[in-house]
Amino acid sequence: MKTYQACIPCVLTMMESTLEITDLDKQTRQDFLTRFQADWEQADMSLPPGRTAGALYHKILREIGQDDLFLAHKETSIQEALNLYPRLKKLADESADSLDVAIRISALGNILDIANPNSYDLEEEINHLLEYNIRGESLEIFREKIASAGSLLILADNAGETVFDKVLIETIDVPVIYAVKSGPAFDDALIEDTKLAGIDKVARTIETGHPYPGTYIPECSLEFQELFQKAPVILAKGQANFESLSDTSRDIFFLLKVKCEIVQQEIGCPVGSLVLKYHQSNQPD
Repeated sequence: MKTYQACIPCVLTMMESTLEITDLDKQTRQDFLTRFQADWEQADMSLPPGRTAGALYHKILREIGQDDLFLAHKETSIQEALNLYPRLKKLADESADSLDVAIRISALGNILDIANPNSYDLEEEINHLLEYNIRGESLEIFREKIASAGSLLILADNAGETVFDKVLIETIDVPVIYAVKSGPAFDDALIEDTKLAGIDKVARTIETGHPYPGTYIPECSLEFQELFQKAPVILAKGQANFESLSDTSRDIFFLLKVKCEIVQQEIGCPVGSLVLKYHQSNQPD
């Protein structure tokens, strides 16, 4: 998905909230934002928005001399999710259709996102989880694909979400490869986050070679690109992965909560929806 003009204010708002957690004074933060606005004038709008946003985030890290502004946030988010894990696991295990519930749980984890702060009541969301309709009409296709697959590649999203994904991984009876970013990308999961969440106990964890939100294949490692092309089934989590892979020449399942009108238009499901959407390549076999 390309970057739309409507994406720019959203990205700049996210950069503003990112700058607020630094030690920079108000004037320096404003100077950064002014420069970011100028950067957009030369930005390649054919790239997915997460690619440009990630580059701006790394510019902040370089200039203030910090490695990961969201380290503490990610640790707190994972711990909060781990506190919910027994309840979530029980919901899936005791369901007549554990895969359906585990997919809902994994999708629900997508609300734990710094781009969407304080816009949800997680307890309330869990209480009503079974009332939601998973949109996208792809659950049965996913069930069929997994039943005959030798493995599943999951493209991770935010750090807290990994615990919700763990419930899904434990529900699926195939080996799982869990791919995370290779460098700080706001609150996206890194290898150390998967260890804290316990993902390394239930899946093989790898890095994409890419340090930005989403999965922009041309900038991923050659090793990951090969794995991506050969994976029998791919499940991509979150909006940034949808934005960066919706035009890819691979069959992919997208699992996310729709958070903006642009993605609503692209994916065909309303804002607020939990969505499992099967994207089929138009490329010939």
